[in-house]
Amino acid sequence: MLSGVRVILTAYTASFRVPSFVGYQLTLPVPPLSTIYGLLSASAGRQVEPQEVAWLAYQCLYDAKATDLEAIVTVDRSKPGDSVRITGRNILQREFLASPRLVLYLPEEWEDAFRRPRYSLLLGRTQDVAGIEDLAPAILTPVEAGVVQGVLLPLEVVTQNSAPAWLHNLPIAFSTEPRRRLRGMHIFGVLDAQRGPVRITAPGWLVRDDAQNTVLPLFRRDWILGQLT
Repeated sequence: MLSGVRVILTAYTASFRVPSFVGYQLTLPVPPLSTIYGLLSASAGRQVEPQEVAWLAYQCLYDAKATDLEAIVTVDRSKPGDSVRITGRNILQREFLASPRLVLYLPEEWEDAFRRPRYSLLLGRTQDVAGIEDLAPAILTPVEAGVVQGVLLPLEVVTQNSAPAWLHNLPIAFSTEPRRRLRGMHIFGVLDAQRGPVRITAPGWLVRDDAQNTVLPLFRRDWILGQLT
């Protein structure tokens, strides 16, 4: 069993942009791992590296999807030390999640950071400000199989189960500014909570929170670091 903390984040909206789409910005129904590390960094008030987190697990639920019009200002900065120069404006359709609920599980040492977050916690863009609805101890029990929804599954788990998932190559982590770079990506299957639960068998991957009657994948530090450069 794993002893940890359960952090429940809620917001009016969330937007996790689907990579490679231009002109119409679709949202993922579940955030990538890089967003989770971003939340940890915001709560701690510093850049949190993947090697600092022994394990994590999460689930994203929401009420509905909707579409909004958003003004996009494009900028240019030739070198990290240069001033930002506005180069244009555009209007795009942006999909978003309404009333998202992100349930995040972390080791116990992260409780203090979420009790007193240093910066705003965002579920996507700057307007997607989240609040902490609940923060409580949690016990996660390893299981070999279970019913999951609103989660990411690594490609290898998806293929072993023939799970009906939306496949995307998603970022895991980024380096710090000013030379921000992608440190690693992996193909995940996105299981949209609105499409209903899916039963999978994945020994070594799944844990259960009996208090919430929830099964979800656990991302261990060793696996995460193995995907990074």
